[in-house]
Amino acid sequence: MINILLSVRRPFSEKILSRKKEWELRKNVPRLKKGNSVTLWIYESGKDGKRAIIGRCLLNMTIEILPDPLIIKLTMENACVTKEHLRDYLPCYACGVHAPVRISTAPLSAIGLTRPPQSWQYITDEQAAILERRMEA
Repeated sequence: MINILLSVRRPFSEKILSRKKEWELRKNVPRLKKGNSVTLWIYESGKDGKRAIIGRCLLNMTIEILPDPLIIKLTMENACVTKEHLRDYLPCYACGVHAPVRISTAPLSAIGLTRPPQSWQYITDEQAAILERRMEA
């Protein structure tokens, strides 16, 4: 299992956890082998965010977003972004997310970190186990 801590601004973090947002956009993504199982831990960032780890979801695919009208339309719908936002963000990748679960809010210090990742970073199995214990029933 690969564990990744993902910085996500509000309101996108809440949209992921409420299953309204199925694609998270990134400028770069980890290089994964086919069949890798990846858990994304959501750190809510931004001035209005909790600035804490608030949930997790599973990564089911990563695709490069091309400037094709059909792909743009699908991306806008699944990533909950406007055409202008997407146009300004291209080129990028869409990370398909599913099975979100909210956890009891965890500060970064709970897993031994002092600052959040700029975009994403790997975390250890031990750090993920600490977060697993904070899962809400």
